[in-house]
Amino acid sequence: MEASKRTVDWANTVCLASDSLCPADLLEEVMSAPECAPFGPVHHYLVGATLLACTRNAMGTEALPAQLAELERRSNAVPGGVCAHWGICGAAISCGMALSVLLENAPLKPEGWSDAQLMVADIAEKIAKAGAPRCCKRDSRIAVRVATGWFNKLLGTDLVLPGGNPTCGVSSRNEACLTTGCPYF
Repeated sequence: MEASKRTVDWANTVCLASDSLCPADLLEEVMSAPECAPFGPVHHYLVGATLLACTRNAMGTEALPAQLAELERRSNAVPGGVCAHWGICGAAISCGMALSVLLENAPLKPEGWSDAQLMVADIAEKIAKAGAPRCCKRDSRIAVRVATGWFNKLLGTDLVLPGGNPTCGVSSRNEACLTTGCPYF
């Protein structure tokens, strides 16, 4: 993800300045920027960053800069193509990383561990049922929408979902696009 450092830095600026309670809307803002590649591992960071920012806005905590730094460190370990090579989408992993950062999960801490696992499993199922590989934008959108409900349930936040679906701006650049089979086409 190091090649996307400029995007991460820009996204951090947007997330730190945001007062949004809608992770999906904030995700659209960062994904639509010219700094954001249409595909690739930067999405493994962006999804979790928007969840962390909106959760900060809902809970009023001051820990966001440290949380974003930790998310960046963790997401750097998730390579491009992880969906095909490891069998789990990086957008789903990003949601799990963000929740784990917020819950201060640790390998031997039982509290929170199963919550993050269950959330990621739910997200992975929804992404798998979307029907095709090679669409980081679609999978990021699915992930953040599913995670919003989990964050509200587990953290007691009042994050909101958008009123509708955005229209994809990169479908023409994706040979594997589902076109009308995608809710974002």
